Amino acid sequence: MNGSRQFEWLVILAVIAFAVIATQNAFAHTRLKVPAIDENNANHGSTYNDVVIAHGCQNETDGASTIDTIGTVVVFPDGKDSIITTKPAGGDSSVVATAHDGMLADFVTNWASPVTLIQSKDVFELQEYIKDSLGNKLGFWAGGGKLKAGYRGLLPFTTAGVVINPDSCAKSVTFVVSIADVCEVTDKSGFSNATVQLWVPAVGSNFEIEGLHGYDSPATLKVNRTIAALPAACGDGLDIIVKPSAAQLNRDLKVVVDGDQVWPK
Repeated sequence: MNGSRQFEWLVILAVIAFAVIATQNAFAHTRLKVPAIDENNANHGSTYNDVVIAHGCQNETDGASTIDTIGTVVVFPDGKDSIITTKPAGGDSSVVATAHDGMLADFVTNWASPVTLIQSKDVFELQEYIKDSLGNKLGFWAGGGKLKAGYRGLLPFTTAGVVINPDSCAKSVTFVVSIADVCEVTDKSGFSNATVQLWVPAVGSNFEIEGLHGYDSPATLKVNRTIAALPAACGDGLDIIVKPSAAQLNRDLKVVVDGDQVWPK
Protein backbone atom coordinates (compact mmCIF):
# COMPACT_ATOMS: atom_id res chain seq x y z
CA MET A 1 0.00 0.00 0.00
CA ASN A 2 1.53 3.33 -1.05
CA GLY A 3 1.85 6.25 1.34
CA SER A 4 -1.10 8.18 -0.10
CA ARG A 5 -3.44 5.18 0.13
CA GLN A 6 -2.28 4.38 3.65
CA PHE A 7 -3.02 7.96 4.72
CA GLU A 8 -6.54 7.71 3.27
CA TRP A 9 -7.22 4.55 5.28
CA LEU A 10 -5.91 6.17 8.46
CA VAL A 11 -8.29 9.09 7.93
CA ILE A 12 -11.23 6.72 7.36
CA LEU A 13 -10.40 4.70 10.49
CA ALA A 14 -10.10 7.91 12.52
CA VAL A 15 -13.54 9.07 11.35
CA ILE A 16 -15.07 5.69 12.21
CA ALA A 17 -13.46 5.70 15.66
CA PHE A 18 -14.74 9.23 16.32
CA ALA A 19 -18.25 8.23 15.25
CA VAL A 20 -18.21 5.19 17.57
CA ILE A 21 -17.02 7.29 20.52
CA ALA A 22 -19.62 9.98 19.80
CA THR A 23 -22.36 7.35 19.61
CA GLN A 24 -21.27 5.77 22.90
CA ASN A 25 -21.19 9.17 24.60
CA ALA A 26 -24.63 10.06 23.20
CA PHE A 27 -26.16 6.99 24.78
CA ALA A 28 -24.06 6.90 27.95
CA HIS A 29 -26.84 8.41 30.03
CA THR A 30 -29.57 7.02 32.24
CA ARG A 31 -32.47 6.50 29.88
CA LEU A 32 -35.51 4.28 29.33
CA LYS A 33 -34.77 1.06 27.48
CA VAL A 34 -37.83 1.67 25.29
CA PRO A 35 -38.08 5.46 24.77
CA ALA A 36 -40.99 5.41 22.30
CA ILE A 37 -44.22 3.40 22.50
CA ASP A 38 -47.65 3.36 20.86
CA GLU A 39 -50.71 4.57 22.71
CA ASN A 40 -52.89 1.82 24.14
CA ASN A 41 -55.90 1.60 26.40
CA ALA A 42 -56.22 -0.27 29.68
CA ASN A 43 -57.78 -3.27 27.95
CA HIS A 44 -54.51 -3.79 26.10
CA GLY A 45 -52.50 -3.94 29.31
CA SER A 46 -49.30 -2.21 30.28
CA THR A 47 -46.11 -1.45 28.39
CA TYR A 48 -43.09 -3.16 29.95
CA ASN A 49 -39.91 -1.12 30.18
CA ASP A 50 -36.68 -0.56 32.14
CA VAL A 51 -34.73 2.35 33.47
CA VAL A 52 -31.18 1.84 32.17
CA ILE A 53 -28.43 3.16 34.45
CA ALA A 54 -25.54 3.49 32.02
CA HIS A 55 -22.69 4.49 34.32
CA GLY A 56 -21.69 5.53 37.81
CA CYS A 57 -20.54 8.88 39.12
CA GLN A 58 -17.28 10.56 38.13
CA ASN A 59 -14.24 10.62 40.40
CA GLU A 60 -12.57 13.99 40.91
CA THR A 61 -9.12 12.82 39.81
CA ASP A 62 -9.70 12.20 36.12
CA GLY A 63 -13.48 12.48 35.66
CA ALA A 64 -13.89 8.79 34.86
CA SER A 65 -17.16 7.09 35.86
CA THR A 66 -15.66 4.83 38.51
CA ILE A 67 -17.95 5.49 41.51
CA ASP A 68 -20.66 2.93 42.34
CA THR A 69 -24.36 3.89 42.27
CA ILE A 70 -26.26 3.17 45.50
CA GLY A 71 -29.77 4.19 44.48
CA THR A 72 -32.03 5.72 41.86
CA VAL A 73 -35.08 7.99 41.95
CA VAL A 74 -37.50 8.16 38.99
CA VAL A 75 -40.39 10.64 38.59
CA PHE A 76 -42.93 11.16 35.78
CA PRO A 77 -44.86 14.43 35.30
CA ASP A 78 -48.05 14.44 37.37
CA GLY A 79 -50.09 16.20 34.66
CA LYS A 80 -51.53 18.68 37.14
CA ASP A 81 -49.20 21.68 37.03
CA SER A 82 -46.93 20.22 34.36
CA ILE A 83 -45.23 22.42 31.77
CA ILE A 84 -46.81 21.62 28.39
CA THR A 85 -45.47 22.82 25.06
CA THR A 86 -46.39 22.02 21.46
CA LYS A 87 -44.51 21.92 18.17
CA PRO A 88 -45.59 21.10 14.62
CA ALA A 89 -45.06 17.38 14.06
CA GLY A 90 -42.05 16.49 12.00
CA GLY A 91 -39.07 16.98 14.28
CA ASP A 92 -37.73 20.26 12.89
CA SER A 93 -35.36 21.27 15.70
CA SER A 94 -35.30 24.91 14.56
CA VAL A 95 -38.98 25.40 15.41
CA VAL A 96 -39.50 26.95 18.84
CA ALA A 97 -42.03 25.17 21.04
CA THR A 98 -45.19 27.04 21.99
CA ALA A 99 -46.49 27.04 25.55
CA HIS A 100 -49.90 25.42 26.03
CA ASP A 101 -52.14 27.18 28.54
CA GLY A 102 -54.60 24.32 28.91
CA MET A 103 -54.51 21.00 30.72
CA LEU A 104 -52.87 17.68 29.88
CA ALA A 105 -56.40 16.29 29.38
CA ASP A 106 -56.52 18.37 26.20
CA PHE A 107 -54.14 15.79 24.73
CA VAL A 108 -54.26 12.69 26.98
CA THR A 109 -57.51 11.31 28.35
CA ASN A 110 -56.34 8.99 31.13
CA TRP A 111 -53.11 10.20 32.77
CA ALA A 112 -53.23 9.71 36.53
CA SER A 113 -51.14 6.83 37.88
CA PRO A 114 -48.69 6.01 35.10
CA VAL A 115 -46.15 3.73 36.80
CA THR A 116 -46.30 0.18 38.15
CA LEU A 117 -43.19 -1.36 39.68
CA ILE A 118 -42.03 -4.85 38.80
CA GLN A 119 -40.63 -6.45 41.93
CA SER A 120 -36.93 -7.02 41.41
CA LYS A 121 -33.73 -7.29 43.46
CA ASP A 122 -31.45 -7.67 40.47
CA VAL A 123 -29.77 -4.30 41.10
CA PHE A 124 -31.01 -2.91 44.43
CA GLU A 125 -32.54 -4.64 47.45
CA LEU A 126 -35.26 -2.09 48.19
CA GLN A 127 -37.85 -0.32 46.06
CA GLU A 128 -40.92 1.79 46.75
CA TYR A 129 -43.44 4.00 44.99
CA ILE A 130 -43.49 7.78 44.94
CA LYS A 131 -47.15 8.84 45.21
CA ASP A 132 -49.13 12.05 45.28
CA SER A 133 -51.69 12.94 47.95
CA LEU A 134 -54.36 10.94 46.13
CA GLY A 135 -52.23 7.81 45.96
CA ASN A 136 -51.39 8.10 42.27
CA LYS A 137 -48.09 6.35 41.51
CA LEU A 138 -45.91 8.95 39.81
CA GLY A 139 -42.56 7.21 40.13
CA PHE A 140 -40.38 5.12 42.38
CA TRP A 141 -37.06 4.88 44.13
CA ALA A 142 -34.74 1.90 44.47
CA GLY A 143 -31.76 1.50 46.79
CA GLY A 144 -29.82 -0.77 49.10
CA GLY A 145 -26.72 -2.49 47.80
CA LYS A 146 -24.99 -0.95 44.83
CA LEU A 147 -24.55 -1.02 41.09
CA LYS A 148 -20.83 -1.44 40.49
CA ALA A 149 -19.18 1.15 38.29
CA GLY A 150 -18.52 -0.24 34.84
CA TYR A 151 -21.77 -2.23 34.86
CA ARG A 152 -25.18 -1.25 33.51
CA GLY A 153 -28.32 -1.71 35.57
CA LEU A 154 -31.91 -2.40 34.46
CA LEU A 155 -34.76 -1.37 36.76
CA PRO A 156 -38.01 -2.91 35.42
CA PHE A 157 -41.37 -1.15 35.52
CA THR A 158 -44.50 -0.77 33.42
CA THR A 159 -46.40 2.26 32.23
CA ALA A 160 -50.19 2.23 32.20
CA GLY A 161 -52.13 2.47 28.98
CA VAL A 162 -51.98 5.97 27.51
CA VAL A 163 -54.81 7.19 25.25
CA ILE A 164 -54.32 10.35 23.19
CA ASN A 165 -57.42 12.54 23.06
CA PRO A 166 -58.95 11.63 19.67
CA ASP A 167 -60.32 15.16 19.20
CA SER A 168 -56.91 16.77 19.72
CA CYS A 169 -54.22 17.49 17.13
CA ALA A 170 -51.60 15.53 19.11
CA LYS A 171 -49.61 13.20 16.87
CA SER A 172 -47.37 12.28 19.77
CA VAL A 173 -47.00 13.10 23.46
CA THR A 174 -43.55 13.02 25.04
CA PHE A 175 -43.31 12.77 28.81
CA VAL A 176 -40.06 14.08 30.29
CA VAL A 177 -38.86 11.68 32.98
CA SER A 178 -36.65 12.97 35.80
CA ILE A 179 -34.05 10.59 37.24
CA ALA A 180 -31.40 10.91 39.92
CA ASP A 181 -28.69 8.24 40.21
CA VAL A 182 -27.30 8.58 43.73
CA CYS A 183 -23.71 7.61 44.53
CA GLU A 184 -23.45 9.27 47.96
CA VAL A 185 -26.18 10.52 50.29
CA THR A 186 -25.78 14.29 50.70
CA ASP A 187 -27.84 17.44 50.89
CA LYS A 188 -28.03 19.81 47.91
CA SER A 189 -24.79 21.52 48.91
CA GLY A 190 -23.05 18.18 48.42
CA PHE A 191 -24.34 17.59 44.89
CA SER A 192 -21.42 17.02 42.53
CA ASN A 193 -20.45 14.72 39.68
CA ALA A 194 -18.95 12.43 42.31
CA THR A 195 -22.12 12.14 44.42
CA VAL A 196 -25.11 12.15 42.06
CA GLN A 197 -26.07 12.04 38.39
CA LEU A 198 -29.07 14.33 37.85
CA TRP A 199 -31.01 13.64 34.65
CA VAL A 200 -33.65 16.33 35.15
CA PRO A 201 -35.08 19.11 32.97
CA ALA A 202 -34.07 22.69 33.67
CA VAL A 203 -37.38 23.98 35.05
CA GLY A 204 -36.12 25.85 38.12
CA SER A 205 -36.15 23.01 40.67
CA ASN A 206 -33.68 22.28 43.46
CA PHE A 207 -32.18 19.48 41.39
CA GLU A 208 -30.43 21.35 38.62
CA ILE A 209 -26.89 22.63 38.83
CA GLU A 210 -25.56 24.05 35.60
CA GLY A 211 -22.20 22.55 34.71
CA LEU A 212 -22.80 19.16 36.28
CA HIS A 213 -22.81 16.06 34.09
CA GLY A 214 -26.31 15.47 32.73
CA TYR A 215 -27.55 19.03 33.19
CA ASP A 216 -30.90 19.51 31.42
CA SER A 217 -30.61 16.06 29.84
CA PRO A 218 -33.59 14.07 31.15
CA ALA A 219 -34.94 10.76 29.92
CA THR A 220 -38.13 10.77 27.85
CA LEU A 221 -41.04 8.50 26.99
CA LYS A 222 -42.71 9.31 23.68
CA VAL A 223 -46.23 8.01 23.08
CA ASN A 224 -47.22 7.88 19.40
CA ARG A 225 -50.81 8.29 18.22
CA THR A 226 -52.01 4.98 16.76
CA ILE A 227 -55.69 4.53 17.68
CA ALA A 228 -57.72 7.42 16.25
CA ALA A 229 -56.83 9.23 13.04
CA LEU A 230 -55.87 12.89 13.25
CA PRO A 231 -58.80 15.22 12.59
CA ALA A 232 -58.59 16.60 9.06
CA ALA A 233 -58.23 20.16 10.35
CA CYS A 234 -54.99 19.24 12.17
CA GLY A 235 -52.85 18.86 9.08
CA ASP A 236 -49.67 17.03 10.09
CA GLY A 237 -50.55 17.38 13.77
CA LEU A 238 -48.58 18.45 16.82
CA ASP A 239 -45.86 16.92 18.96
CA ILE A 240 -46.63 17.57 22.63
CA ILE A 241 -43.92 17.77 25.32
CA VAL A 242 -44.86 17.39 29.01
CA LYS A 243 -42.33 18.36 31.68
CA PRO A 244 -42.74 18.21 35.45
CA SER A 245 -42.99 21.53 37.23
CA ALA A 246 -40.29 22.71 39.62
CA ALA A 247 -42.81 22.38 42.45
CA GLN A 248 -43.44 18.73 41.61
CA LEU A 249 -39.73 17.86 41.43
CA ASN A 250 -39.05 19.62 44.74
CA ARG A 251 -41.87 17.57 46.26
CA ASP A 252 -41.45 14.18 44.59
CA LEU A 253 -37.82 13.65 43.55
CA LYS A 254 -36.69 12.30 46.90
CA VAL A 255 -36.38 9.12 48.92
CA VAL A 256 -38.66 8.83 51.94
CA VAL A 257 -38.51 5.75 54.18
CA ASP A 258 -41.05 5.30 57.00
CA GLY A 259 -41.82 9.01 56.93
CA ASP A 260 -38.18 10.13 57.08
CA GLN A 261 -36.50 11.79 54.12
CA VAL A 262 -33.31 9.85 53.39
CA TRP A 263 -32.21 11.63 50.20
CA PRO A 264 -31.44 14.46 49.82
CA LYS A 265 -30.56 14.93 53.46
